[in-house]
Amino acid sequence: MNFDFGNRIKSLRLSRSMTQEQLAQKLGVSAQAVSKWESGTNMPDIMILPDLSVIFGVTIDDLFAMTDAHRMDRIENMLYDVQFLTQEEFNQHEKYLKELQGKPEHNAQAGLLLAMLYNKRASEYHALAKPLARTALQQIPDRKDAHNAIFDAERGPYTDWNFVNHSDLIEFYKDVVTNHPDDIRNYFWLLDLLIADRRTAEARDYAEKMKAVKHTYHYEMYIGYICQAECDLPGAMEWWNKMLSDNQQIEQVWFEYGSILAKMGRYEEALEYFRKSQPMRAKPRFTDCEDAISQICRILGDIDGAIEAQKQMLQIMKEDWTTEGESVDSSLREIKRLESMKK
Repeated sequence: MNFDFGNRIKSLRLSRSMTQEQLAQKLGVSAQAVSKWESGTNMPDIMILPDLSVIFGVTIDDLFAMTDAHRMDRIENMLYDVQFLTQEEFNQHEKYLKELQGKPEHNAQAGLLLAMLYNKRASEYHALAKPLARTALQQIPDRKDAHNAIFDAERGPYTDWNFVNHSDLIEFYKDVVTNHPDDIRNYFWLLDLLIADRRTAEARDYAEKMKAVKHTYHYEMYIGYICQAECDLPGAMEWWNKMLSDNQQIEQVWFEYGSILAKMGRYEEALEYFRKSQPMRAKPRFTDCEDAISQICRILGDIDGAIEAQKQMLQIMKEDWTTEGESVDSSLREIKRLESMKK
């Protein structure tokens, strides 16, 4: 990543009508040192950066003249790597992304990142609400709104059709598919919604349209889900078995089959397919299998197995991704929580 640090310092200095000598005096360095920073022949000591940020009234990050593209990449990475944003960080990124929406070349990506930022903040509040709502319910178990608070924070399944149907979102995705009919991924999201709402006749129609664009294992998978939604479990299993038998070389198919079994409560069988999927993955490996195995082991009361799966996740992240960040921290927190369950 390239930073034009010298021009950034010069721009900030001139915007405050300061000479190199005045800046040098405030920092306790020579005017020659400031000149070298601005010409790019030298960089200030890292210990000076906080003083520079105070003098110019900007964050340390703002001292580095990142391109808009680089800064957006940094924001996106931060949304995944940090558990909680400070209010200052949130406000700073929100302000920047709103301003960036005014640039036509960055409007779409800035809007997407702004949506992700708001979703991040929502998930943070849900995480804060979770223990509070659980404690409240223990103290006032007769309060319906305490149950609602838990379900809202933890995505509990409501049964009220008025609340859970996806009719508005379905109409939106129908428009997306109409406007972008050759992108097979758009059909996935629409089919998920139609099947969740048991609108199986429409789902079959869109599954056939998806197949006409490109026939992948997703066709058999979704036809199986449609059969299941129509209470035809034997028919569903026939389609899912065909999906697996025709695509045994595809790692994701084994994972999907395991997910299907897990959603039916057939946990021991699901574990078998998740574990078959593990050695088939190419690097960099995702940790969905280990996450699923950990959750199932916990459900089955196998706390040691759940801990081992979390440790496998950490090892994969270390080897293929990173040794720090929220993905690592969340596994460490889960191991600690699981360890406490053994006491």
